[in-house]
Amino acid sequence: MVFVQKQLQDAIQFVFPGKCFDKMVIELNLIDPVCMPIVISRLLGLAITAGSLLLFVPQILKIYASKTGVGISLPSQLLGLLACAGTAAYSFERGFVFSQWGDSFFVAVQTVIIIMQILYYSDASAYAFAFLAFFWAVSFAVIGHYIPFNVLTLIQASTIPIVMVAKGIQIIENFRNGSTGQLSLISVLLQFGGCVARVFTSLQETGDNLIILNFAIATVLNGVILAQVLFYWNRSIRPKVE
Repeated sequence: MVFVQKQLQDAIQFVFPGKCFDKMVIELNLIDPVCMPIVISRLLGLAITAGSLLLFVPQILKIYASKTGVGISLPSQLLGLLACAGTAAYSFERGFVFSQWGDSFFVAVQTVIIIMQILYYSDASAYAFAFLAFFWAVSFAVIGHYIPFNVLTLIQASTIPIVMVAKGIQIIENFRNGSTGQLSLISVLLQFGGCVARVFTSLQETGDNLIILNFAIATVLNGVILAQVLFYWNRSIRPKVE
């Protein structure tokens, strides 16, 4: 019982830091200029982190049902994994609150599953589990602080062009195919909404220009992919001309 009470107090203190609980809950000053933005940011961050647990589940299920990853660019997924895993590792090392980077971690795990599916349902099935082992080895290296911070900073800085290339590859592939293949509308829509929200939470929680710019660019590019999914709705991939 004491443990539960402590966890509840910690949760309340996290959402309402400092004297924000007294001001907004006790005094009912809901529009306090100092507390309101940070409380909204914390709640939004927790919502995004919770939502990220299921972000790519529709995509994973769609690939599993069709037993193919056709239409989903493997290079794009690999670059996307580097971007979100890099953000999670950098934020972890910087000591940012988990609600600010937890979604990047969960998205990275789900992206790994998608990459494994693409490999497993292709001629490169033997590499699927080898890739999983590599990912976990790198994860433990980050947790154990074996990777120098300047390396993580470099990776975080590189996520900006990585995101542009990763999303650009998928956008170009969609255009060439005249279809979005096995891309899930729900997953794409959640990605777009999550990036929009992350721009706000990053401004409030970190003030880190690298992270803010990364999410801003990702918002624009995810918006383009969302527009393609809607435009190419129910269109099959055009056959390649030999």
